Amino acid sequence: MYMRLIRECIVVGGKASGGHVLGKTRDRNYAPRLQIIRDVTPEGLEIVYIHDLDTDYAEGMNSEGIGVVNAALLVGEDEMAVKGKIASDDGPRMFHALQQTTLRDAIQSLVSWKDGIKGHTFVGSPKSLYSIELTSKNNPVVKRLNTKTGFDVRTNHGETHSDAGYTPDRRPDDYLSSKIRKATAEMELAGTDDHNEMMPAIAKQNFDKGSNYNMMRTTDNMRSTNQVMMHLDNLEFTCYLFPEECKFKGVVDKTPDDYEPKIKIRVHEYDEEETK
Repeated sequence: MYMRLIRECIVVGGKASGGHVLGKTRDRNYAPRLQIIRDVTPEGLEIVYIHDLDTDYAEGMNSEGIGVVNAALLVGEDEMAVKGKIASDDGPRMFHALQQTTLRDAIQSLVSWKDGIKGHTFVGSPKSLYSIELTSKNNPVVKRLNTKTGFDVRTNHGETHSDAGYTPDRRPDDYLSSKIRKATAEMELAGTDDHNEMMPAIAKQNFDKGSNYNMMRTTDNMRSTNQVMMHLDNLEFTCYLFPEECKFKGVVDKTPDDYEPKIKIRVHEYDEEETK
């Protein structure tokens, strides 16, 4: 049976609890099977990432404090290429970037390795945060984020490229949803300084249950499945699970038995009261 894979998300970058943080709410039209993987490269670089077992998608951070999150920004051939619940090269692209030990090399990997990862990408380290906007039709635009002005938020419409993602002429309803979800997330995050409050702040339904305008999606064809939050300075990786919306398969540790982990992993499952 044909099923078009729909990917919508909210990604967040900023400063909280004294350091740089990245976050993402992941929306899907299927219930993904997810694992958290801890691995170490032959060079001793630790990598922790969320892994979608259905599509091979991944995103996470490494022990140098470099982290990456991404939101889809599909146009033209990008949209035509995503059909069915199938693997893509985005997972390997992410993993390749996370194997880099400098932010400069991670950014270079994200914009060029296997033609780069499309969409809105936030990448950062304890030193700085950057946004990358890239589609198959547009050159990558890389900008440093100013964490002194609050959190930056991206959804599924273009910021620099007006023809990217959802547009008012091509997908007006989805464009409006993307704009409202971005504005609502910015409002909810305003003044937040505790990184543990960041993702719960955008795990809410500010509109009627089932509305496509909600940050936490519960529509017939789109569900919020999980969130990730990374505190890059503290080397913390937190996964938030929405009840019944994903199939969590646990944490898989691929490091040697005598390895001392550098990145702290936490898993939190929301209860119904937290997401009202």
